[in-house]
This record gives sequence, C-alpha cells and structure tokens, in this order.
Amino acid sequence: MNNKVLIVGSGGREHALGWKIAQSDEVSEVIYAPGNGGTQEGKGRNIPIDGAKKENFPSLADFVKSEHIDMVIVGPEQPLADGIVDYFQSRGYDRIFGPNAEASNLESDKFYSHRRLLELDLPQATSIRCYSTDQAIRAIKSRTMIPGEGIVIKARGLTGGKGVTVCDSRELALKEIKNHAEKYGPHVLIAERLSGEEFSVFGISDGNKVSALEISLQDHKRLLDGDKGPNTGGMGAYGPAPVASVEMVRNVVDTIMTPVVQRMKEIGEKYNGFLYGGFMMTHDGPKVIEFNIRFGDPECQPAMMMMKSDLYHVLSASLEGKLEGVKMEFRSGAACCVVLASQGYPEEYKKGLIIDGLYDALLVDGVKVFHAGTKSDDSSDDSNVMTSGGRVLGVTGYSNKGIAEAQRRAYHAASMINIPGGFHYRKDIADKALKRALK
Repeated sequence: MNNKVLIVGSGGREHALGWKIAQSDEVSEVIYAPGNGGTQEGKGRNIPIDGAKKENFPSLADFVKSEHIDMVIVGPEQPLADGIVDYFQSRGYDRIFGPNAEASNLESDKFYSHRRLLELDLPQATSIRCYSTDQAIRAIKSRTMIPGEGIVIKARGLTGGKGVTVCDSRELALKEIKNHAEKYGPHVLIAERLSGEEFSVFGISDGNKVSALEISLQDHKRLLDGDKGPNTGGMGAYGPAPVASVEMVRNVVDTIMTPVVQRMKEIGEKYNGFLYGGFMMTHDGPKVIEFNIRFGDPECQPAMMMMKSDLYHVLSASLEGKLEGVKMEFRSGAACCVVLASQGYPEEYKKGLIIDGLYDALLVDGVKVFHAGTKSDDSSDDSNVMTSGGRVLGVTGYSNKGIAEAQRRAYHAASMINIPGGFHYRKDIADKALKRALK
C-alpha cells in the first residue's frame, strides 16, 4: 500500500521507530521532521521542519495535509506536553500517535503521577511534594533515615532525563538541593531511594487498556561504568533484562499500568500512545520509579531490533481502538545498544566532528547503527556524517544466541567507529545480565 508515515523528532529513538515502521509492506515512505544524518536511508526522507518545536506545529500540519500523510508518530515528550496532538486534532487530523497535553501530565508533571499512584494505592517510593526550596529542605530534614537508604531529588517538570539527583545521605541532599533548584526549578519530589535493580516496561495504550511489549529492558542512566557519574539521557540499554520475566512484565502492565490508564479515563484524561514504566525490583516486589509518555531512548533501539510484529499494523490498531485482538511478537535471543556520546557530554561538547568507521561497523553481523546527534554534510562529495549532539550513535547488536553474543557484536562494531576529537561510551552495558547468568 502507498501509506506515508511521518515521525516527529531527530534522535536515536526516532531512527529506530522509523527503521521498524519502514519494514511494513503497507508503508511506502517514512518522513522525519527533522530527522538526522542516518534517517534518510531506504524509505526515509528528512524535511527541514523541526516538528518538535511548538512554533512549527502549523507548518508541520500543513505539510501533513499536502502530502496526505497516513500516520504521524511523535517521538519526544516535549511536543506532546506542548499539545501537538491537541493541535492536530483541532485541525481535524486524528491519525497522530501519542497522548494529548492533558494526559501528558503523567510524565511532564511528577506531582500528577504521584497523585494518580496514591489514589490507586499502587507501589512507589515514599515521596513528599515540595513547592519551594525551603519546603524541600524541611522535607529532607524530616526524613527518618535508614543507614544506606539515601534520598532522591526529582524535578517536577520535563528535564530531558537529567532532573534526578541521587544522594547517599541527608547531608548531601541538603548540599545539592539549591543547585538542583537553580537548574530545574523549586518544585521537587523528595523521595526515598529505592534499593534493587531497575527495569523498564513498555506498552501501547488505546485509552482503554495497555498492551504490553512483552520484553523487559534495562537502561543505563549514569555516564560512567559501574553506574557512576552524572545522570544522562541514557548511555545504553539491553533486553530482555533477566531481572523481570515475561510474566513479571505482564503483571506490572495488568496491575499497575492499565489501572493508571483506566483511572485517567475515569477523570476525563484518556491516554493514547506509548507508555513507559520505570520500575525498581525491590525486596517487596516491583515499585514505580516514573512514568514516561513516549518510548525510551535508548531502550527503543534494542526493542525494535527484537520486535517481530509489524509496528505500523500495531499502531494503526491502537489509533482505531482495536488493540484488544493484537498480539505483539518478539524474536528469540537478545539485543544490546551501546551509546557513543560526544566527549564532555552531558555538559559542554564540540559539534561538527567527522565520524569515521560507520560503514565498517554496519558490516558486523547482527548490528544496526542508529543515529541520534548526527547530521550529513551533503555539500561534500562523500556526504560526511558529523556530530551534532551529545548522544551521537546507538550501536545495537542482536543475536538469537542471547545477550552475551549481542553485547559482543555491539562492542565489536563500536570499536570500529572513531570520532576525532573524542567520544565516550560505557564498557559495561548488559554486564548485569551476564552476572546473573553466572549465578
């Protein structure tokens, strides 16, 4: 069929979604607004409209109408929170996948998600909502500390995955709170630090229920090996994560994620789109760390490598409210994504550096290199690919033999890539899965 799909965004998540969507026989072209240096492969085409910016919603909607776009998929959280779905629907276009601005509060307002979980008595970290730095200081001082427990400071709004400060002690939390407020604002959650192993669960909601992607994933937020250093947007991910079985994924979707969506429908805030649940596997079972209103990045990359089903077909069923009869299938084995970041990320870093070795990396069996912070220099004869962001590439390996081979392939391909001027990647993505296998 001659269906065109438009994807809003320019990161590795958007490249992975488009790569998977393009595999559908029902899709003739995947258009990215604006895309990156790798998204024009195959059926892909970039357009010079940054659809993630609110001021560009009108021109993007005009383009969708003139090009007869069958489906729009919104990748990042910011345009969702800014009301891109509401805007398109106000112009009579309903084939846009993602929650509206009101439902987007599930991620864009940590106070909102905290309240929904409290209403349903669902497991989460004990937290105090604070509307000023003075109130946050009082909340930190009032906490009864268990040795080794720690305190987590969470910004209320959207921060690109960087608005969480994990503190080992009350003293450190008191020291960090003012700096945190200067960066992200005074509204914060002061939460207990949960102990255990993290995992991510993804689902698709048609507003009535959540259908699970029955594969658990594990992100690596910290910059350095051993989960040290500052938080980032994500330095790598793999799946399936052995900390959470398929049965556990089904359980948290049925007992936590779906009740939240149904509660939102009850109060007139119907949720359609991807739903990401971040969980901690504690001694008391899984507890919610956060909800996100979109697919995770970099979790999307290994998930799309593992997905067997036609994603276009699944999303069409969701938009039509017909998810009930759709079964999403995944390949056996595992996938591992290693993020190559610019030297200096998540702080200041250089842009415009030529990337070498991409072609060699793509020759590694079972490897796909998803682009994120890249752009193409189309003015040169060889169309050089250059850096344009902090997280540059997501080198993703898949193997039907399991996580050890998937990891080996990803790192083998990553070793072939060079960015003169420096880049950085963690050397321990998926090590937790390997250690579990040895027990």
